[in-house]
Amino acid sequence: MTEILRASLQAAVAPDKAEISQVKHLSSYNWIEAPTPTIVVPGAPARWRPREGAHRVSKDSGLQHIAQNAARHPKNPLSLYFDHFGVITDQNDIRKLLAFASPEPNKKDVENFTIDVEIVKDTTIFCRAETATVRVIDLHEFRGHGHEFEKAYTVYAVPKSTGHHRVISYRFCGLKFIVRHETDGYVENLAKDDSGDDDVLRMMQDLALSSCPKTTTDYTPIGGSKLRIGKGGQTVPLRSTLDIKTRTLWKPLPLSEVAAQLWASQTTNLVRAYHDRGTFRKP
Repeated sequence: MTEILRASLQAAVAPDKAEISQVKHLSSYNWIEAPTPTIVVPGAPARWRPREGAHRVSKDSGLQHIAQNAARHPKNPLSLYFDHFGVITDQNDIRKLLAFASPEPNKKDVENFTIDVEIVKDTTIFCRAETATVRVIDLHEFRGHGHEFEKAYTVYAVPKSTGHHRVISYRFCGLKFIVRHETDGYVENLAKDDSGDDDVLRMMQDLALSSCPKTTTDYTPIGGSKLRIGKGGQTVPLRSTLDIKTRTLWKPLPLSEVAAQLWASQTTNLVRAYHDRGTFRKP
């Protein structure tokens, strides 16, 4: 194991231009609540369903996933077939590396973290490493309202979904990246407005968005793995997806705090929902 200290980064020279380009949607899936690891492809993110006026939401409690892919499929949480890609990673790893290399001015300390790295020929694979993949929030413990807010303000079309994950590719600093990330939801009217999308994606939307196809009850096992795959859901364009953040009314969320996360996943929509002791105003 190699340990990297922030002090060792002081001599690093930043490139003149660092931007993401050639963004493409590759795949998506939903995890399904089942005793055996099960996904539905392409799945669909939860649809954003705003409520009128104020709405009270319970605090989060019970089992919560920290890293759902690793929790549900621990032997192989990053199952990707690749060729001609420079870096394969989870969005979470990029976010941690960006915070490490360029921390927020008001934060003096950065938590230690571990990323497992493998190199296969010319491809570097970053694997998310967490000390725990799930956590249980006790009834007397307070960890915010984020999960309960999502239950109240979004709705899944794919039954028994516990999360939607997307895989995208893009070019960055001369390398081709594959990045997987979790998506909190999508905005329906943005998904139906297909201006600017390529022909293939428009065709997929025309087939899917009129009505969400019924999720199959037949699942295909993957050889050499406990994972099962079913068909269902709909493909929605990346630009319709959104991230959801909840905060107390007295602690506004600056965009700079979530910019790296949105940038790494190329998510263009953000819901900042503020509450007063669990009562949320209209986001």
